[in-house]
Amino acid sequence: MKYRVLFFSFAISFQILCGQISQKTTVVVITPHPDDAEASCGGLIANSVAAGDQVIILTMTGGELGIGGKTMEEARGIRTVEAQNAAALLGAKIEFFGAIDGSLAVDAVATTKLKEILLRLNPTIVLAPWPLDVHPDHQATGLLAWRVFQDRAFTFDLYFYETSNSPHTKSFQFVPTDYVDITDVLKKKQEALYRHKSQGPSDWWGMYERMAIVNGYAADVPYAEAYIKAQNSSGMGGRAAVIGKTLHR
Repeated sequence: MKYRVLFFSFAISFQILCGQISQKTTVVVITPHPDDAEASCGGLIANSVAAGDQVIILTMTGGELGIGGKTMEEARGIRTVEAQNAAALLGAKIEFFGAIDGSLAVDAVATTKLKEILLRLNPTIVLAPWPLDVHPDHQATGLLAWRVFQDRAFTFDLYFYETSNSPHTKSFQFVPTDYVDITDVLKKKQEALYRHKSQGPSDWWGMYERMAIVNGYAADVPYAEAYIKAQNSSGMGGRAAVIGKTLHR
């Protein structure tokens, strides 16, 4: 079956659907560590910004354990600047949740804090890591987003994304429902990721490029990112149906 490639943004499709002249679309990318947003969602972020959407990267931890030979404070300082530079390159805003690398908990305190942040940001779309990722911080981030998603105070669409760690991340049963065509912005995604110099991105960018090729093959485009749309009533996702340059319904 050929996938239907849609080139209009979520914002435009939402306006057409609702008969509104204008509708502000806000995409919040919740990322466990600095660099996860660019690695997993950099193409979608670039596409969304180009389409006129507001994109905010919410970084849950400071990546304090991510630089050998540096104190946690030093590492957090370095990675904060790198994250700000990468977000600026993509045209996204950035906020920091304030948790510590390796210690993000799925509890009432963190859930309430995330809820308060998302109430303030009022997103149309939220992206979060697949909760069955192998990394504890990734698991926690995905589950926190899932908890808030259940709250009737929100109407945003939640999509899960996959990550990759050497040699790979086993994202159990990650069956995409949506593919985003990132062919035109693959180089920009790479450039943004390379702003995280402390993480040696040249050593592992190839994994994400290969993921984009595999997802592109599934979606019948050269390069794509894959996402699972969360469903309150029927589990965490279904089968892939549509691709485009942004996530939309």
